Amino acid sequence: MATIRKPKPRTRARVEDTEKSSRAAKTAEHRGTATVLDNGNVEIAYQLSELVPVAQYANVTIGPVLLRWQAQNPGIEKLGVVDWTADDLTEEQQEIYDTVRGWLRATGKLIEHSIAEDREIVEESVRLHNEREAEEAEAAKKKSRSRR
Repeated sequence: MATIRKPKPRTRARVEDTEKSSRAAKTAEHRGTATVLDNGNVEIAYQLSELVPVAQYANVTIGPVLLRWQAQNPGIEKLGVVDWTADDLTEEQQEIYDTVRGWLRATGKLIEHSIAEDREIVEESVRLHNEREAEEAEAAKKKSRSRR
């Protein structure tokens, strides 16, 4: 008759609580573009995906999330003649630069907030999972003590 061995209880949580870890909690890949379209408008596009480690060999990928929209071209072609090494912009060029840069930043922030909400859900799930495993381990200890 073969004996069946009970599995040993885990000494470490199956999933890693990234909030308390000294390791980097996530890696993110950002992509932002501003493109002048045939109709003269500027298309602003920003994409973000994030890899959140939750266990030794498992990760959760959030995204990619993409936001793409069009705006009237503020004159971005006037930036083509800028000597970027001198960083010497006219007032008009600086205004165009600030406008397009602001569009990219705002688009990126919208995407980052969306990703952050999803990351919080993943981290909450990890925390709840670890609590359940700890409770199960404690219950198993109490059960084995009561049998003695």
